[in-house]
Amino acid sequence: MRALRLRVARLLHVEPDEIAPATAGFAMFFLLFAGYFTLRPVRETMGIAGGVENLQWLFTGTFVATLAALPLFGWIASRVRRRRIVYWLFGFFATSLLAFALGFLARPDDIWLARAFYIWLSMFNLVAISAAWSVLADLFAPTEARRLFALMASGASLGGLAGPLMGVLLVAAIGHAGLLTLSALLLIGSASCVRRLQGWRDAHPQSRAQSIQRRQPLGGN
Repeated sequence: MRALRLRVARLLHVEPDEIAPATAGFAMFFLLFAGYFTLRPVRETMGIAGGVENLQWLFTGTFVATLAALPLFGWIASRVRRRRIVYWLFGFFATSLLAFALGFLARPDDIWLARAFYIWLSMFNLVAISAAWSVLADLFAPTEARRLFALMASGASLGGLAGPLMGVLLVAAIGHAGLLTLSALLLIGSASCVRRLQGWRDAHPQSRAQSIQRRQPLGGN
């Protein structure tokens, strides 16, 4: 087993003890992007349902919603330990997905619900992906980042390919509500990968000061 790990490490140009975090980071991005790209076609369908001529207002709504979300993120960042922020964000987004799924089951033809989902998913794209990268920037030293970031980011590319494929194959069987539920589960899986990354960094701390810092809020407002 050790010989196999050494071969894999040489092949990927990483240290043997970095295989586990690289795999977790790859899986984090794969699950996150697969969940998002599964819903991209659903978002476009919802946007068109309200009329193509109204898409410009959905873009404006996305801009306004993102601005409104910034103070909320600042409030969370000033009070929640830095290492737990991504769990709060991903938990919020997964819960929102399940709520939208129930809404689509109860009111499948509601135009305002469709518009709200379009704006919400656009905001999710901005916030969740930024949060995922912030986790890596927080956990890895520059020398580690140079070796591992490209490898982990390749999970995003594969997730971007797998997501639409899953959507096409499953939408007829489970519908839009089912795709939203699937995406919520993938997002939870991505959060569990973050937990593995945090555990690895705890077991291989860069310094005592940095370990203490990760347990404190970011501060600010």
